[in-house]
Amino acid sequence: MALFEIIKKEKDDENIVWKYPKTDFNTSSQLIVHESQEAILYKDGKALDLFGSGRYTLETNNIPLLRNLINLPTGGKSPFHCEVYFIDKSIKSSRWGTSSKIEFLEPTYKFPIQIGACGEMRFKVVDSRKLLLKLVGIKDNFDGENIDEFFSSFILVKVKSYIAKIINKNEISIFEIDSHLNEFSEELKNLLASDFEEFGIELEKFFVTTVMKPEDDKQYLEFKELYFKQSVAVAEAQLRQKVTLIDEETKAKSTIIDSEAKAHKREIEGYSYQDERQYNVLDKMASNNAVGQFTNMGVGLGVMSSVSSKVSDTVNKNVVGAFTKNDNSTICSNCGYENASGIKFCIKCGNNMTGSVCSSCGKKLPNDAVFCPYCGKKVGE
Repeated sequence: MALFEIIKKEKDDENIVWKYPKTDFNTSSQLIVHESQEAILYKDGKALDLFGSGRYTLETNNIPLLRNLINLPTGGKSPFHCEVYFIDKSIKSSRWGTSSKIEFLEPTYKFPIQIGACGEMRFKVVDSRKLLLKLVGIKDNFDGENIDEFFSSFILVKVKSYIAKIINKNEISIFEIDSHLNEFSEELKNLLASDFEEFGIELEKFFVTTVMKPEDDKQYLEFKELYFKQSVAVAEAQLRQKVTLIDEETKAKSTIIDSEAKAHKREIEGYSYQDERQYNVLDKMASNNAVGQFTNMGVGLGVMSSVSSKVSDTVNKNVVGAFTKNDNSTICSNCGYENASGIKFCIKCGNNMTGSVCSSCGKKLPNDAVFCPYCGKKVGE
């Protein structure tokens, strides 16, 4: 029986579990484990001693589980028989796909449909013992190609069930599913995580990249056409609603601007909104000869008095402002027109603007003055 001195993974490939081809060793054999690998001694259906990356001389003190199982004597070179498996713990990528159609009831329109799905996944081994115990006896080697083959039945059963479950739970229309692939993938990954954990594998990513729809199915195509017609109708209704809202907002803003402008005008002209309402009432009364009717009802006098007071105040302000507007102007005593200082005749009515002067103080006298308004002397004396 030949004893092999060096035990290591002899080829650099994508195998995640690789079985060393020989099974007879001795306690002086050298075990070499590369980075991102673990090696496990396996015998009689038991995953025994585990080694991380490094170089080891197999001795009775570093293979206690195997030693106790086979009663290996201590000291010297003792032959033993076992299997050695190398597990690659680096992150792996693999494609997946449903080899048969997924059947379910479309949640939006309630018609039976068959779809397919495919994508990619990223995973890594986190528990070598668990993986080995699950897989040994099924296959000796697992690489980037046949990992798909091994998990195909596993994924087919799990993924088909989960995809139908997610679609119905979230009521995802088959016609909108492509826009939900990110959320769809994340939810599917969360459901599959515990299933992969049973193999000692951590599922880092699980992507659904494509959902194959039955484009040759007549019923599917009929519902697809109906869906797009409804989508267009809904989009047009939403657009009309937005236009209506914009129009209403524009009208509201216009009303606010008009109201602010009117308020500013009232502030400048010295009257309130209530005053304006009273002016409107007075104007209406005058236009339909309602003054007598309101007076007889005991209302007219009150309204007239209030309006008259407001109008009087406003007029007085404007008149005073007019006469004090320009210190160098001369107001015509006949028509009230504001003439430039120094003119002799009013340019509006032709009134003599010079008039007579007081013989005592020399001040200009109004045309109808009997006494001088400045010194009190009687005119003509």
